[in-house]
Parts: sequence; C-alpha cells; structure tokens
Amino acid sequence: MRAGRRAPDGICQTRPRAARWEARFAADTPAYASAVARMGLRSGQTALDLGCGTGRVLPALRAEVGEKGTVLGVDVTPAMLTAAAREGRDGGLAHLLVADCLRLPLPSGTVDGIFSAGLLDHLAEPAAALREWARVVRPGATLLLFHPSGRAERAARHGRPPSPDDPLAEPNLRPMLTAGGWRMDEYDDARAYFLTRAVRTG
Repeated sequence: MRAGRRAPDGICQTRPRAARWEARFAADTPAYASAVARMGLRSGQTALDLGCGTGRVLPALRAEVGEKGTVLGVDVTPAMLTAAAREGRDGGLAHLLVADCLRLPLPSGTVDGIFSAGLLDHLAEPAAALREWARVVRPGATLLLFHPSGRAERAARHGRPPSPDDPLAEPNLRPMLTAGGWRMDEYDDARAYFLTRAVRTG
C-alpha cells in the first residue's frame, strides 16, 4: 500500500505483503536507478521518494545528492517502512516518514526533486496530489513519475487496452501537471517502462 492510500483491511494485514515486496520487485532496481539519473539532482540537494515502499530507490537518490544532501522516503504504511529499515535504508541513507502524500509534513519550498513510482494513478485525487507536491518543492525542482513497465503492458496483464481515463495518459496528465504548477518536459510511455519528467514552474 503506497502513500496516499488507506489499507482497507488494516495495517496488520499489510505486514506479509511488505515482507514479500523487496524480493518480488528486486529485479527492477537497476531500472529505478536509471530513472533517478534522469532527474538532474545535484550534490547537497534534497530528494523525496513518495510511496517509497521498501525504499529500493533510496540508495540511488543518495548517490545523486551525496553525503551533504538529504533523502526522504514517505509511505502511508508503517509495515513498508519497517521493511525498508530492515534493508538498511534508514539512518544515514534516508529519513523515513509515515505520511499521506496529500498532506505532507514538510515545509513549503524545501525539496529539489521528487521521485514517485506507481503511485499517482492509484490515488483518488491525483490533481490534488500534484498540487501538494508542488507546494513542498522549490521553483525549478524536478518531478519524476516512473513505472518499470509501460501503460500498454500493464493493461494487457489485465486483459484490456489502456484506459483513456488513465491519469497517466498524456492528454490527461499534461494539463493536470500544468494546473498543479508543473511543466512537463518529457513523456516516455515505452513498452518496458513509463517515465514522465516535469519541472516546477514559478
């Protein structure tokens, strides 16, 4: 269960899922690291992973911002962050926060880059989320939306074509980003991955 979503069966029901999460998606780690490299982060900056799960992308973010930078991992499910800590992804590597991505416990204008994988299209209010994420970043900050498979491939797994109502479809995502204070400068819905890069305006 990712940031911004409520666990319908209770937190205790997510513990087995969190324990399996790392092993299930470990093979995707290089793809996540390649995506992070496209964010343009610099040493000393602050990076935020929204819906961080077990934190597989946190080492890549730390490598980009260096020892003097700050890395934050946010997830709504404590069990996921417990699993992240068990993998050694807390302490000096990152600060882990239990929080809803629609109400981030962060001051305005303090983040230089946001990474979010497989989260936005699962939120009940994606437009509100983008506005909140814009609040916490500095002008010129980067937002990278990522998934290690493309929209068509994910839809095919469910035996259907991609939905025109999908928030990640470019005709829906571009105006939603603009209204939220972001400028889309890259949209790549490939077979093997989905990636959108946007920059905070203003």
